[in-house]
Amino acid sequence: MSLSTKNKWILVIFSALSGFVNGFLGGGGGVIVVTLLLSAVKLNQKYAQATALLVILPLTVVSAAVYLLKGLVDWTPTLWVTLGVVVGGVLGALLLSKLKSNVAKIIFAVVLIAGGIKMLF
Repeated sequence: MSLSTKNKWILVIFSALSGFVNGFLGGGGGVIVVTLLLSAVKLNQKYAQATALLVILPLTVVSAAVYLLKGLVDWTPTLWVTLGVVVGGVLGALLLSKLKSNVAKIIFAVVLIAGGIKMLF
């Protein structure tokens, strides 16, 4: 895939925003990356979600290291949540690979809306 210089800069700028959001809020950067890949690069939903997961991984490791070095990690819930996230991540990735892109898009939108409503209340 070839990208114009303009699209490359759009990707860099919005990816920096994504990194900031993920580091500051502890999550959510992937939502920005998915939206960016859908609109600027025109990837289909499944590829955008899979790509976002891959690019968020190093960001998450770096952000986690900063929090760890500052002593802001409680290990008891971290270990249990890690177990659940690993199992859920594998199952989610396997399911995404089997879904049609339009179904993945609907599920993605519903989860974002539900999360937004939950955050308001």
